[in-house]
Amino acid sequence: MFSTTRGGFRPADPCPASHPIKMPQLAYETMWNTTAFADMWPTDGSQPFVWSYSDSRGYGTHADYVFGWKGDSLQRVMNDSCMFHYCGSPGMQGVLKTQTVEEMNACAVESSVDEDVEGWLDHLPGYEMEA
Repeated sequence: MFSTTRGGFRPADPCPASHPIKMPQLAYETMWNTTAFADMWPTDGSQPFVWSYSDSRGYGTHADYVFGWKGDSLQRVMNDSCMFHYCGSPGMQGVLKTQTVEEMNACAVESSVDEDVEGWLDHLPGYEMEA
């Protein structure tokens, strides 16, 4: 395997002849806007957020990747040398259409389970808190 990135996530040189096939690499970025909770932080400075997989320290994130590339889009991306948001930004190199944060937030699926998911919960359903 040949590294296709160099420091700072900049594209590296093309694959050498000894390793002609590029391995797909996926990256995701998570942004949490916590400013709405600025006045709700515990006075002892402890981490007030608990992620759904029981991370009481709030340092992790989780995502499931489901393969779902339309048509030849995966091959077109692999043939391109774009990285992160450059892959589809207007006026930037790239072959994919990306969404703005507003477009992303407007895309929602109605819940299929009747459960309380709004506001503060005393505990995560089905989980014991890890200290």
